[in-house]
Amino acid sequence: MRLTPLNIVLACVITWIISEWGSEQLLLPWWQVALFTGSLLFADILFRVFVKDIKKLWILEIGFVLVSGILAVGLKIFWN
Repeated sequence: MRLTPLNIVLACVITWIISEWGSEQLLLPWWQVALFTGSLLFADILFRVFVKDIKKLWILEIGFVLVSGILAVGLKIFWN
């Protein structure tokens, strides 16, 4: 398995969730973490199936992470 930006993001998120596991207030409930993890895995598999060139794969996945992050922050600001 090759290392891709979505794998790196997933590893960072899982490490962060595990480090926060003992605290009383978790940022997200477990089902949202599972849904987020599943969606990242699904997106990574889709990118790997449709994009064969590793350079294009990295560029598209980095763009996907950036756009997703910007949308998440925008939605959080809009709804709060």
